[in-house]
Amino acid sequence: MRVGDKGRLVILSGPSGVGKDTLIDAWKALDPRVVRVIAYTTRDPRPGERNGIDYHFVSEEDFLRRIEADEFLEHKQVHGKRYATPLRDMEELLAADKIAVLKIDVQGALSVMALRPDAITVFIEPPSVEELERRIRGRAADSAEGIETRLANARAELALAGRYQHRIVNHDVGRAVDELVRITEEAK
Repeated sequence: MRVGDKGRLVILSGPSGVGKDTLIDAWKALDPRVVRVIAYTTRDPRPGERNGIDYHFVSEEDFLRRIEADEFLEHKQVHGKRYATPLRDMEELLAADKIAVLKIDVQGALSVMALRPDAITVFIEPPSVEELERRIRGRAADSAEGIETRLANARAELALAGRYQHRIVNHDVGRAVDELVRITEEAK
């Protein structure tokens, strides 16, 4: 843990459709110290997503301005859109003794791991690739081409799961959350 940090930093990754948001929501319901750091993105909101709650939705120009101002811990391009982790938000949560959760893709996670070796790293895996494909197709949030891109990216991300300290199969939300609680408690 870095000097001045009171909380814990958790990097949570896994392929699209694996249930990361569901796990974070269930974890937050058990422990009010758990707070997801809200990422910035240049993509359009999906139906039901709210600015400042799900993501900070910003223009390409605003995103680039924030890069120039060194406001991000890390930033990258995924599925043709930009995403970033706000540095100040994360630092404020840690200083307030929170469990700051970064829900980020593998590319961003590897960058943060190099910058923050104190982070607890957790990769969420699907019960099977077939189940993951069913979940992605069932969301009806993407075109056929978008689904194929997400599935290809999922295979690439699953191949890098061994780079994380912990791996949890999200077959049962309750069990997966219990694992997250145990992992973060043991990291004290």
